[in-house]
Amino acid sequence: FDTRYAYFIRGSVSDVSWGNPHSEVTLRVTGTALPQGLGERPLPPGADADIAAATLAYARPYEGEHEEIHLTLAGPGWMSRWGLDRPLEEGETVEVLGYIGSADSDDLRPAMFWLADGQGVWQQLTSFPTAPVPASQD
Repeated sequence: FDTRYAYFIRGSVSDVSWGNPHSEVTLRVTGTALPQGLGERPLPPGADADIAAATLAYARPYEGEHEEIHLTLAGPGWMSRWGLDRPLEEGETVEVLGYIGSADSDDLRPAMFWLADGQGVWQQLTSFPTAPVPASQD
């Protein structure tokens, strides 16, 4: 995944495979415009404050052509530690901020995502190989 560029996508869950080592979700893209105040959202539980703040600050709208995006999420144990004690459900709307696959542009690895009720869920277990780049430096 190319961690230089953090992309925002809003979508509806169309398929879920919840399990280890990773949960996988297909998201039907319904919007890509950055929501007002995205950079001021509270950090999700368990978030690395510096990385999360940089990712939020450097977010850019997804501009790809894919109508569906495959999300690779943490396994259920980590999801529970980060405050999500249930699988995502088909039809559920989520907002995702993450990184596009280097080999497959329809893959996205979230750094964090938000449920419809505003609950944020952190997704990063290890440090990024490359720090996010401000959107103004493209």
